[in-house]
Amino acid sequence: MTEARIVVPVELKSVAKPVLAVVDTAAPWCIFEPVVAESLVRNSLPILRQTFLSTRLGMIQGSLYREVLRIPADEGEPLDVEASVFLSPDWRGPNFIGYQGLLQRIRFAVDPEVNLFYFGRI
Repeated sequence: MTEARIVVPVELKSVAKPVLAVVDTAAPWCIFEPVVAESLVRNSLPILRQTFLSTRLGMIQGSLYREVLRIPADEGEPLDVEASVFLSPDWRGPNFIGYQGLLQRIRFAVDPEVNLFYFGRI
């Protein structure tokens, strides 16, 4: 049986290896674990220094950054997307790809039978 969530690799220019992120159409922005966030913060300037994110873990304070993320492709071409990324040292959840932060800027589909994520340019 497959897991009930879609996890995709994402490449960030300031992080050496791809990170796995959960596709979350309810998340307003992309959210990354503190270890990933540390690399992004060192190489980017915030677009909003203080904001709050309401999550299932409670209210989290952090900053918004603009970052180009690459979604590698098993077939075809990878996709580079400018994304809004929420970063907080207090985040204790996994990495997420959010709707407003990234997914609304691409075309995507999910095959739930085999947990595949399809994507392309708008």
